[in-house]
Amino acid sequence: MSREKVSYYDKNWQEYDDWYDTHQAIYQSEIKALERVIPSGRGLEIGIGTGRFSFHFSVRFGLDPSFNMLKLAMERNIKVVQGFGEILPFKNESFHFISIVFTIELIADPLCFLKEAVRALKKNGTLILGIIDRNSLWGKFYKQKSAQSKFYTGFHFFSPEEILEIYQNINVEFKEAYQTLYQPPPNIIDLEEPKRGFGQGGFVVFKGIKKE
Repeated sequence: MSREKVSYYDKNWQEYDDWYDTHQAIYQSEIKALERVIPSGRGLEIGIGTGRFSFHFSVRFGLDPSFNMLKLAMERNIKVVQGFGEILPFKNESFHFISIVFTIELIADPLCFLKEAVRALKKNGTLILGIIDRNSLWGKFYKQKSAQSKFYTGFHFFSPEEILEIYQNINVEFKEAYQTLYQPPPNIIDLEEPKRGFGQGGFVVFKGIKKE
């Protein structure tokens, strides 16, 4: 993530966190999808931000370059480290699972970024990626916003097929995916239940297992 983007989040962390309170149906639908893949054990979220997702699960460690965001994550009882996912300050095979939600879109070299995450995973550990499907209505909506809003500037959205191809190149076996956000953007009214697979929902969660 660029330092310019980190600086933006440092200045606008409150706006970022408040968004989840004003879009509860989206937020809770995404939580439901993540619930399907988050395992037990020692977990880390890379790009934890204010801890909005880890707070709901057994993810007790978080890393993010934004100091101000991490202060709020700490208030949510998460052990945090300031740093960049490209150079994790953790030993090999430190975690049973690692989650990365809405972060890979900001990374210049996603392949190297994810290889570093896999390094910190134990054998047979779980790698979880949460993305906005570029080909969905939500992907097209946010791509349009990236040209209009500083908040979304620099985002690169992925298709599910691209994520599966990346998994093949980082020693991770894809296991399953869940999707949600079927109602059209910019907001949804009703809480949604996740469905297995991808190609219909705007938000997709991928679960992969590190090969031995």
